Amino acid sequence: MSDSAAQGAAPGTSPSSASHGSSLPRSDRGRWNRLLAWLPAWLVFMVYLPALGNGFVWDDTYFLTDMPFLRSPELWPRHIFAPLFVSENYFRPLPLLQYVIEGRLSNLNPFLFHLTNLLLHAANTFMVGVLARRLVQPSLGGGAEAVSGPSRQAGFRAAWISAGAALLFGLHPALIESVCWVSDRFDLMMTAMLLLALCCDTGARNDRLAAVMTGALFLLGLLSKESTVLFMAVLPVWHLAVQARARPVAAEWLTARRMMMYAALFVALALYLLIRRASLGGLYHTDTQIIPGTLLQHGLLVGKTLGWYLLVALWPFGLVGPVHPGRTPLAADDALAWAGVLAVVLALAGAVWLIRRVPRAGWLLLCAACALGPVSNLLPLTIADNVIQDRYLIFPVAMLALAAAVGLAAWLARPRPAAAAVRVIAPLALLAAAWCAAALVSIFLIVPRWASDLSLWSWGYGQAPTSKIATGNYMTALANAGRNAEVIEIGKTMLDRYPDTGSVLHNIGLALMRQGRDAEAIDYVKRALRYLDDHGDKRGLDRAEALNLLGLLYMRGGDLDSADKALREAVKTAPFLTRPHFNLAMLAYQRRDIAGARREMDMAIQYDAPQMAVFHRRSAAEKEKELGLADSPYRADAQAAP
Repeated sequence: MSDSAAQGAAPGTSPSSASHGSSLPRSDRGRWNRLLAWLPAWLVFMVYLPALGNGFVWDDTYFLTDMPFLRSPELWPRHIFAPLFVSENYFRPLPLLQYVIEGRLSNLNPFLFHLTNLLLHAANTFMVGVLARRLVQPSLGGGAEAVSGPSRQAGFRAAWISAGAALLFGLHPALIESVCWVSDRFDLMMTAMLLLALCCDTGARNDRLAAVMTGALFLLGLLSKESTVLFMAVLPVWHLAVQARARPVAAEWLTARRMMMYAALFVALALYLLIRRASLGGLYHTDTQIIPGTLLQHGLLVGKTLGWYLLVALWPFGLVGPVHPGRTPLAADDALAWAGVLAVVLALAGAVWLIRRVPRAGWLLLCAACALGPVSNLLPLTIADNVIQDRYLIFPVAMLALAAAVGLAAWLARPRPAAAAVRVIAPLALLAAAWCAAALVSIFLIVPRWASDLSLWSWGYGQAPTSKIATGNYMTALANAGRNAEVIEIGKTMLDRYPDTGSVLHNIGLALMRQGRDAEAIDYVKRALRYLDDHGDKRGLDRAEALNLLGLLYMRGGDLDSADKALREAVKTAPFLTRPHFNLAMLAYQRRDIAGARREMDMAIQYDAPQMAVFHRRSAAEKEKELGLADSPYRADAQAAP
């Protein structure tokens, strides 16, 4: 079979216009077309430049500052291949390795981490433009020999449409979270691998090389995020889009080249599953906190989830945010859920209709639908209190941008009077300009909100004051800022709604301790521990933090035996959490157990972030000076520290 047939040239298109080659058509060699190819990625990079001044927020502090797993070389082999703290099913060694490298290069300066996110997003934007160009060129008739006349005009149109698709993706407000949040490197890397695989599919001339590269990129995507498995469904539908037929012809669809690609995907998946099983001791653990309910309620949950994603994808303005709470199981009369089901049915019907009219665009819409499968709550997600996450839209938005580009190109390719075309194009251009302006305003307003935990969660709590995630994180940010009265007020309001929530109870206890109300604080921390024990979180970081706070409260009250017991339980629960080690060292100094104090202090110094290690050395030096120890090993360290 010819190369053009293997790549699925559109009916009536010459082989030269199928965009099979690895280079762009000859018309793209002009300066203007090259500028349009690179301009969207550059503009997106410049628009997001303020994000480089943001700090670490939310889970970033766990990965990079609170816990030493990615800072201490002796812990790397064990923890890079361990599940993330959020879920036993989150196995993502490739981004974790990237964090290790960036942490070593930057000494935990957030700038490099944010720069990597931004570069990945700019690269993804560029690849969306490349794919759009390869898909729209045949529709407009600007093939490889298009150098003059109408074909040259078609080449310019293709360049403009492709640039528009890239901007639609790069500036989409739903992707702000992916760019600004260091811990969402997972979705950025997954998307980069999948877009690269599609570029190989449409660009690599050698069939074996295309299959090997696609399989390798699929494996790297799986090692970045497990939902990359969606590509097993997306790639065949993508090939239907490339073939651009309403009724696929099996001989043209299932070519030898594509069969090799599908085989490569299965090999990569098998290798990934072997790595995953060896690392995690299994393939999947049921740990969801979402309650699906009955079959009807579960169906409504899926419909509401997909309908919400559809709404945010089409009209993100005023809808994006760090949380989108929803209580489960859903009520059978949930109007929004039924509206979501209806919207999904209409969207699928529209995609089927579009397949008959503009096959390539319709199949691309189905690619977007397939990409939402793993996050549709068909298999309930781990994180409770959130029905959807903005970051999960990154790859579906890429497919939607390509579908929009192909649909516009198909419409422009139809013969019609110039006046009629202008009457349609002018409003579309104004609408596109208005959308871009609104997207830019959204980015300029939202990027600074991701600068710190306090700015992020004051926004998130303002959007969703009933969200457990938003409230708990906002209380933590307020506590870290010393705004203890606000912590207590918000926490008690939240407890009226949800009588027992571990993070809320913990933060109230912390705020009460800082106000000197230790007896009340102990009661709240004990309630937090009972909640965590009842919910099976006996080994989690939250439990270790609560035990550490309880131990500190006991130590302040002079009950050293109870303090010792609580702190040692915290160390047993989370051995590399440094705060219990530091408090145990302070407790040992009170008991004049110098050897024990130094042992615990050395653990705190070894595994804490550099700036905190300096604090620990100084605290130890001061304590040993008070005790009259002349041979303190920390005194020189404290004097030498900046």
